[in-house]
Amino acid sequence: MNFGFRYHVASLVAVFFSLVLGILIGGALYPDHALVDEQATFITELEERFRDAQASLAQVQVELDAANEAWVQVLDAVSRDMLEARTVVFVDMEKTKVAPLVQLLKSAGAHVQEANSSDLPDLTSAGDTVFVFPLADNALSRETVKVIDELMKASATLAFVWDIQSKPALDDLPLSLMVDSIDTPMGQLAFIMGLARGSQGHYGRQRNAQGLFP
Repeated sequence: MNFGFRYHVASLVAVFFSLVLGILIGGALYPDHALVDEQATFITELEERFRDAQASLAQVQVELDAANEAWVQVLDAVSRDMLEARTVVFVDMEKTKVAPLVQLLKSAGAHVQEANSSDLPDLTSAGDTVFVFPLADNALSRETVKVIDELMKASATLAFVWDIQSKPALDDLPLSLMVDSIDTPMGQLAFIMGLARGSQGHYGRQRNAQGLFP
């Protein structure tokens, strides 16, 4: 979100200086006092608009930061003990990506594990365990697809998550809980609610989602 605002400000700056440069070149080609005065007035107006835009963007950023902090607090309060005694296994997920979600699940009462496709826990406990697979734009590996098939045969509970930037292919996935924007408080709340309710379907902020929350 911060990057978006910086890019917006940078765009405004680029437009501003392009206009000023054009005005200066025009003034050099047509040295008329009335035209110069009009150009100076126009530049002053542009400077004022640019300062107003900067102030507005700064205020919006402050409000967004406050909203994000509120979401974090709401998420912590709502999810606490919601997944008590549940086991959640993250399969082939990098620690850097899963760390915030792992902590949240633990505060919700879940027992969290991490595993590779090659060393999953004994499938005899699959009925009491949720196996979570991260998704990205690229397709799942053959090994991961094979593991998913084996878990389905064992009647395991499956879930798939991905971040707000990714747009994975979902057509070939089994019926399960699918949550996008998992790197946001809204996506994390949807994920925890879905696990607690045993929900299936796609939830989150992307176009094809059934809704924000299960």
